[in-house]
Amino acid sequence: MTYLEMPIPNRSEHLWRYTPWKKVHPTKINKLPDIEPSSVLVNGQLSKANNHSKAITRNDISRTFLAESNSTLHEIIIDNDSIDTEVVIQTERELESCNLHFDVQSSGSVCLRLLGKSNWFGLSITGVLQHNVNFSFAIVNDLNEKCTVLRCEDWDISRDSSLEYGELSTGANTIKSDIRTYLKGTNSSLTQNIAVHCDLGRVDDHHIEIHHLQPHTNSSLSVNSVCANKGHAIGTGLLIIEENCDGSDASQVFKNLLLSENAKAEAIPELEVLSDDVSAAHGAASSTVDPEQIHYLMARGYSREDAKTEILEGFLISSFAKLSNEKARQFLMSELSVKED
Repeated sequence: MTYLEMPIPNRSEHLWRYTPWKKVHPTKINKLPDIEPSSVLVNGQLSKANNHSKAITRNDISRTFLAESNSTLHEIIIDNDSIDTEVVIQTERELESCNLHFDVQSSGSVCLRLLGKSNWFGLSITGVLQHNVNFSFAIVNDLNEKCTVLRCEDWDISRDSSLEYGELSTGANTIKSDIRTYLKGTNSSLTQNIAVHCDLGRVDDHHIEIHHLQPHTNSSLSVNSVCANKGHAIGTGLLIIEENCDGSDASQVFKNLLLSENAKAEAIPELEVLSDDVSAAHGAASSTVDPEQIHYLMARGYSREDAKTEILEGFLISSFAKLSNEKARQFLMSELSVKED
């Protein structure tokens, strides 16, 4: 089914509850515009895209729209010759998008930075981890503060492989992210850590799905969001453990820190467990800054605003403190330090 044949999703659907499709479409919802491809740098070299996109295997309006409006695809292979890879996507024109595919054949890391001036940006990422690899993926959103972002990711993890995923989201104005991971092999694992800062009316909507499709698979999701000055963070998580997936262990936790009365945060974790011998847990919490923490720091010479900044930075940095890949961890933590300075 093509995009123009698809029904517009209803807001009663879990995925579109808070950010409707018309809010993230770049023009009118009954139009399929031609969207310019963004420039992609891989380790400082301009990447050449193929003139075709991978076949759409999931009948989803966002993924179909991104594939049909921009048919180019950048394929990046991670092998023994490219263990640590830096990718920069640079946007310049009014409407731009990028389709990336990662073929992970050996252990390594990718640090991806989103930059530029576009007022609308679409991003589709697909990734396949082959057998017996440990892969770290770090992404930083530093787009134009007026930009609207539509983002889809699909990761397939094979037997005895692990994906360590870190994200820092501070750029753009309205962001709709749909991130799905499929644990397709026995002993595959996912550790996903996301830090979000919503300020000055910024709206960041993360929908995250984790699918356990084989026994003895593990996943851990942690989302830390800071909201201030009409900022609005949304986190919906769907954790599915299919039948015959005994021995699996899964958890998801959403934490929100509210810095002002007009800030908002939504956290909705959901579980669907179809196997018996598994461990599955989820949780969500929202709170304001603890006055005792502010008092403690002010007693040691901090101003009230500096104390709040220290607490905010510590809360977000904790998202990345346990990442095992040094390059990915330093990339995310250094970007966060720059933002707070």
